[in-house]
Amino acid sequence: MSFTQNQVRKLRSKLKPQHVKTRAADGITLSYLEGWHVIAEANRIFGFDGWDRETISSECVWKTQANGRYCAAYIAQIRIRVRAGDQVVVREGSGTGESNASSPAQAHEFAAKAAETDATKRALMTFGNAFGLSLYGGATDARGKLPSGGIAAPSEPTRTNTPTTSPGPQSKTVEISLPKPETATSADDAATTPASPKGSTLYVPVALPHPNWPHFNPLEEAERMNVDRQERVDKSALALSEPRRIRNSGHLALVASKPCLICGRNRAHAHHLKFAQPTALGRKVSDEFTVPLCSTHHRELHQHGDERVWWAAQGIDALKVAAQLWLGNGTTLQDKENRPAHHAE
Repeated sequence: MSFTQNQVRKLRSKLKPQHVKTRAADGITLSYLEGWHVIAEANRIFGFDGWDRETISSECVWKTQANGRYCAAYIAQIRIRVRAGDQVVVREGSGTGESNASSPAQAHEFAAKAAETDATKRALMTFGNAFGLSLYGGATDARGKLPSGGIAAPSEPTRTNTPTTSPGPQSKTVEISLPKPETATSADDAATTPASPKGSTLYVPVALPHPNWPHFNPLEEAERMNVDRQERVDKSALALSEPRRIRNSGHLALVASKPCLICGRNRAHAHHLKFAQPTALGRKVSDEFTVPLCSTHHRELHQHGDERVWWAAQGIDALKVAAQLWLGNGTTLQDKENRPAHHAE
């Protein structure tokens, strides 16, 4: 026994655009999935007790100290084991991580965690598109989609025989050789003999089955999709609730359009106030806690370490500014949480 049909369907599912992030590196734009999302997908598809992760090696390859800051770089190798029925599937991946922190312990801890997360994503990526397999195709156009649902460069021109109907069973043309018609022996036979087609070949369109045929059932597929939608839980409504981390790209663009709070420069960044919510692995605070900072002061803030002290030295109540920007965007917090243009994690 291997993976179930439901697991295979989830592994082949399309990536949702809101889960694909981008960053600039060495003059190119890279697309990636965040570590917390990949681990959450592994729990959803394989089950909380259906897989495990083992750190094979973790090594510090570089470290230094400059201007009261500590920097470190790590490489790590991870082994993933997934239980599929009575079998165990083993995959491995390697990754790197860097960190710049105010203490040696934090620098080494953050770099080691980043390397392990990177290696975990590379190992899980081999299981399918649900873990971002299509993102490793070398494409940089975040608007196109691969046939498997990932990010791709603009597709080739469509051929004339490509079906243009809605998704469903595709079709192809089958060549059938017809027998040579017998010669009529009399005028009466010639009158009753049907005219033969032009040539001796007939092209007949034949429908192809669904890729999961014969196991595909439209009703079962719809039921599975409904179960997936019901699996989404609003963690802020649980007994031990978690803070809502709202994602709103429009608000981030609005904040970035404002001048820097420190020097008034344009082309600012939307900086997330880390102390506004409890920290979580690989997850930023809600987009409502963002303020505009230019690249110079944004970098200076990250290098300082303690955000509260830095903002106090600037004499700015950053939380108050963030609240004014959020509420000044035209709606209240409750209204924004109900908008379909963004989502809460």
